[in-house]
Amino acid sequence: MADLLLTLSHAGRAWRVLPFLGYFIGFATLIAAWKGMCVVLHGLHHRHLRPWELFADDPDEKLANESQETLASMASNSFEDEPWVPRYKKRNVVRKVFDRQIWIEEPALRQIQDTIFLQAVLAGFVLSCVFVGVFCGVPKGNLY
Repeated sequence: MADLLLTLSHAGRAWRVLPFLGYFIGFATLIAAWKGMCVVLHGLHHRHLRPWELFADDPDEKLANESQETLASMASNSFEDEPWVPRYKKRNVVRKVFDRQIWIEEPALRQIQDTIFLQAVLAGFVLSCVFVGVFCGVPKGNLY
């Protein structure tokens, strides 16, 4: 919106570079989210608990039932019959977004997230350069 307003005004081409920062942050965040990673949680070295971790039963009970359920779940390859599914579906959207967080302990997961973050930053930079280049290439509108 800022680049469009600057393009339609009497402002020179150099002013059209100002929205670059907004494009960069927006595109990088969007690409990281598209790949399934929250940039804010990555910066805090946290991750959300998975639904099956939120509603985990007693560990002793889980070990007893695990051997019986393993064969059935491997045959169907479905998690829809798990006890946590209806409980998680009942949760509010805001509650799902602001779920409990835990510190990321596994170094392999951190490395994967660092790679996704770097790819998102690089793609955001390239897309921002393209958008700013397009708006800088268009002549002034001189409408106001």
